[in-house]
This record gives sequence, C-alpha cells and structure tokens, in this order.
Amino acid sequence: MDSRSGDRVSDDSGGVWIVTGWAVGFLLYAGVVLAWHAGFTAAAPLVIIPAVLAVMIGAGNLISGRRTGRPAPRFTRPDPVPLASVRPSGTADPSGSGADGTPVGEPGSDR
Repeated sequence: MDSRSGDRVSDDSGGVWIVTGWAVGFLLYAGVVLAWHAGFTAAAPLVIIPAVLAVMIGAGNLISGRRTGRPAPRFTRPDPVPLASVRPSGTADPSGSGADGTPVGEPGSDR
C-alpha cells in the first residue's frame, strides 16, 4: 500500500506513545536509582521526591474513599445583588454623574 494514499488506517490513537513514555520513564528512573546507589548523591532528590509524591497521592486516594452513588460536590453561588440596591439613591443614573452632580470617577467624588 502506498504511504501517500488517503485511506491509511491510523494506529491506536497514540497508545503506542503512552506505552513508550512509560517504558522510557521507568528506564530513566531506574538509571537514576542505579546512579544514586553507586554513590552519586546528587541523584537523591530525583529518587526520593517522586516516591514521596506517589505515596502521598496514594494515601489521599485511600483516605477519600470511593464515591459510589453520591454526586460530585458542587459550588452553589448566591444570587447576584442587583446594582440598583447598591446605589444610594436606589436608581441607576444613566448620565454617569453622581447624586450631587459630580462625574463618577472624577477627583473629589467618592466613587
């Protein structure tokens, strides 16, 4: 089959790259562990920190437990406050000036 034809079948949507990434990452981590074991002390943080993170994430998953039958927690927002109730006069002034006639945002105004 010609590689330029439009009817090629694609691979498994990147699955081979995921497996390759895991394999290369594991080999790289094993090499760092070997270097640390051989006496290269600068590799210690690269060995210890990922292990500690994995333990902490696993412990968090164990503590939180399974969430079967319960919906995910949702944040409920309060109803927005109408702008008219915030203004001192109770009505919106379309001219852009305050109640005393001073333009809003000008020096001397408190808004």
